[in-house]
Amino acid sequence: MVGEKVVLHAMMSEKDAHFVGGLVNGARILHFWGDVGTELMVRVDGDISLFLGYEDIEFTAPVYVGDFMEYHGWIEKVGRQSYQCRFEAWKVATMLERTGDEALGTEPTAAAACTPPILCGKARGNLYIAEKNQRGNTDPAFEREHVK
Repeated sequence: MVGEKVVLHAMMSEKDAHFVGGLVNGARILHFWGDVGTELMVRVDGDISLFLGYEDIEFTAPVYVGDFMEYHGWIEKVGRQSYQCRFEAWKVATMLERTGDEALGTEPTAAAACTPPILCGKARGNLYIAEKNQRGNTDPAFEREHVK
């Protein structure tokens, strides 16, 4: 359970734009992390859970329309009814117009992989599943520890 990881892939579209120049609002990243957290909880305890909140949110690079993103999440600590998770948002490809290398292509659809990927955000999040709703842990050797 601890270390269980989920990766969600998404391309930022025009509907994700919030600011001039196709800049995507950081809240959109949190939206995708919420989906990652929900999938994690379904995998480990068979319930969609409640998201209690985020801590230490840090946006480290801009995200634009046309960027291909990976949203990562994994469980770091498990309590009796709580789960502390870590989240990251990685840009794995972007439109060439954003790279400044017009020599590589002039079509508006031209894109390039980000090698290495660019970390655009990171945070911790806490999720909750009531004991009565937990169904995924059938291993009798599994022992829960309270999240501090």
